[in-house]
Amino acid sequence: MLSDAWFQVASARVSLLPTVRAQTQRWRGRPWVVLEDPYTNRFFRVTPEAYAFLRELKPEATVDEIWRSLVARHPQNVPGQDEVVRLLSQLHVSSLLSFRDRPHNAAIFERSQTQRRKELTGKLLAFLFVRIPLVSPDRWLDSLQPLIMRCTGLGAGVVWLAVVLAGAAAVLQNTDRLHGAGQGLLSLANLPWLYASITLVKVLHELAHAFVCKRYGGHVPTAGVMFLVLAPLPYVDASASWGLRDKWQRAYVGAAGMLSELFIAAAAAMVWVATSDGFVHSLAFNLMVVGSVSSLLFNGNPLLRFDAYYILSDLAELPNLYQKAQQQWLHYGARWLLGVRTSVGPATDASERSWYLTYGALAFFYRWSVTIAVMLFVTDQWFAVGMLMLATTLIAMVLMPANKLLIYLRGAQLHRGRSRALAGVGAAVALPLLVIALLPLPYSVRLQGVLEAPRSTPFFVPMPAQLVALQAQHGAVVQRGALLARFDNPDLAQQIDLTLLQITEVSAQQRQALRNSPGEVGPLQSKLDALRERQRELRELVALLELRAPQDGEWVAPVLHERLGSWSERGQLVGELVDRSSLRFTAVLPQSQAAELFGHAGAPAELRLVSRRSESLQVTALQLVPYQRQRLASASLGFSGGGEVALRLDDSTGTMAAEPFFELRAELADPAAASRAGLHGMSGVLRVELPPRPLWQRWQASLQQLLQQRYGVQS
Repeated sequence: MLSDAWFQVASARVSLLPTVRAQTQRWRGRPWVVLEDPYTNRFFRVTPEAYAFLRELKPEATVDEIWRSLVARHPQNVPGQDEVVRLLSQLHVSSLLSFRDRPHNAAIFERSQTQRRKELTGKLLAFLFVRIPLVSPDRWLDSLQPLIMRCTGLGAGVVWLAVVLAGAAAVLQNTDRLHGAGQGLLSLANLPWLYASITLVKVLHELAHAFVCKRYGGHVPTAGVMFLVLAPLPYVDASASWGLRDKWQRAYVGAAGMLSELFIAAAAAMVWVATSDGFVHSLAFNLMVVGSVSSLLFNGNPLLRFDAYYILSDLAELPNLYQKAQQQWLHYGARWLLGVRTSVGPATDASERSWYLTYGALAFFYRWSVTIAVMLFVTDQWFAVGMLMLATTLIAMVLMPANKLLIYLRGAQLHRGRSRALAGVGAAVALPLLVIALLPLPYSVRLQGVLEAPRSTPFFVPMPAQLVALQAQHGAVVQRGALLARFDNPDLAQQIDLTLLQITEVSAQQRQALRNSPGEVGPLQSKLDALRERQRELRELVALLELRAPQDGEWVAPVLHERLGSWSERGQLVGELVDRSSLRFTAVLPQSQAAELFGHAGAPAELRLVSRRSESLQVTALQLVPYQRQRLASASLGFSGGGEVALRLDDSTGTMAAEPFFELRAELADPAAASRAGLHGMSGVLRVELPPRPLWQRWQASLQQLLQQRYGVQS
């Protein structure tokens, strides 16, 4: 009940500002009181006991007198002195208290200056995420109240559901068109339309937040422009929804933006399916992609402090979830690392503790992942801006927390346990550094590739022809010289007949010239030789239409029987003759990992095929092909085929990699087992074990390769 800091507030004569409003809300089954200042649009949540104390505050009595009076009257329902000190300090910082004795102009000015410095520092450190308020749309929204009620009610919900279901059905029925349509999404010509689509979607997104907030009586004091990674986008301040009593109403305000985006995406999907190439078709596709991707990947992710985060916070009844998760982890750090046994965490029960611990860990790692991804993206586009962002990130996320920790370690709070705290911090810093820098850890490289037969022969149609006979069925084992399939080209047969008639005619002319015009014999003989050469070439073409096995092997043509009697274009793949008695695995080796494998051709490795992921195939020898390639062995290795290799945007075959690579070939210890496990062309993963290395060496090498390969920086 008692506090060493009580003297700082005991003699103060304070009260809540007259403008502060209070209303009751229930969070996790317990009542709370939310204080709201409509002029600053700030909210503050306190317990009913704390609010009972705040209501008693009046300028005529000191804080100590009021507290002791409440202790005498209601000893079980009075907040302790520590809680009162903390509560008054927070309300003072939020400018929600009124002082009688002196106006505290200097303190108010100092607090205002401090707040401005913090806001300016935050904007400088987050210069890629800046908000600029422009107007107050509250009165304009009040004039639209009838429209708002119609657009946010039950009838609008039925329309929304029907449109979203229809749009999803349209997309599912046209999934084959999505890949081709998305090829030019990031092309230079489409970027203006893509940005226009993002702007339109975000305007309606923010307007939806404002509409639902106004539906339940909230006010929208600010609308402006937010620069997100240097791209200007609109925003509105709908934080008044925090004052709504019903958590479902607060969640509806948070979800309104995503619901509007899904509605736009679904409507655009139906337009895209119903139209042909043109401006409307292209714009509809951009809106469909932007509305769906933005809703599902960004605003729909609760680990980012966007819409889904606030929805989760409201429905789980855990306000300020992100901050309290951080406080919970800091509490454990202070208690177990620094030895501060008096540290109190924000969790009040085991359920809240689990929420805070889980969310805090996930949000921390995800935040760093997103930050690194954004930095790489920005650095790829503008190297100088990326370096500036790296510097600000290190300041905001590393140096500033470290500075706060140093200030805390040197503060008066640790006058009794400073040695214990310093030892704990030193051990927490030194132990991971030693592990990272010195401890060799197991290391392996994971490479994607395909199983292929070194002796395999693909068959292509030599000219436009009709499949008239199929002698070997798919999977049949054939001998060398066996007839596999026969094609026919009637035009070719007519050309052979015509050439034969021409040969007969020229031969007759030559015999007549021998009797009548000996001088014409030579030219006629040349013409006859040319016709006989053409006849030979045509017969060779006819022979090519009969596909015969050049070797023993297995005939692989799974869909050829469906084309019997139909025409095939010149160069079309018909099938492949594979010798499965010897198989090898060809893996894609990125340039960034090539240096690590150049000296370890004899490293142990294992192979797992897609068909049997639980079965490991042993590899006897690794062969690194010492020249760069850019065409993949199979389209299944690229993004479009479900693989991991980035492809060139202008490639329609799905086999041209965006960056050159090396090939790593692995001979299988038991070809028969590989033959039973998979077929020629089946994809898999080759895992190569390398000598153990400390993490620091691996990270350093990866960073050097990244700087050299992507940015041309020599380290």
